[in-house]
Amino acid sequence: MREIVNGRMVMPEEPKGSARKIRSPQEIMARYNLKLNQYKELRMHGETPGNHEQIVMIYSEIKALGWILGKDEKTIIKESCV
Repeated sequence: MREIVNGRMVMPEEPKGSARKIRSPQEIMARYNLKLNQYKELRMHGETPGNHEQIVMIYSEIKALGWILGKDEKTIIKESCV
């Protein structure tokens, strides 16, 4: 939300740990690999009603991170196969 300071409208400072932090390619790749490992581990144990939503959320994050890294969809699917 914008604030008015000295008659001017300004944006407030971002809180520390904000979601707007720019990530380095190394950080993105590390998170991509971490999520791939989590996804594969969950899939190896079989899909149960309790972890279906978690599997879908992790896979969505893998796809988003893969796109950021410039990977095409076929590569992302291939890397995520158990």
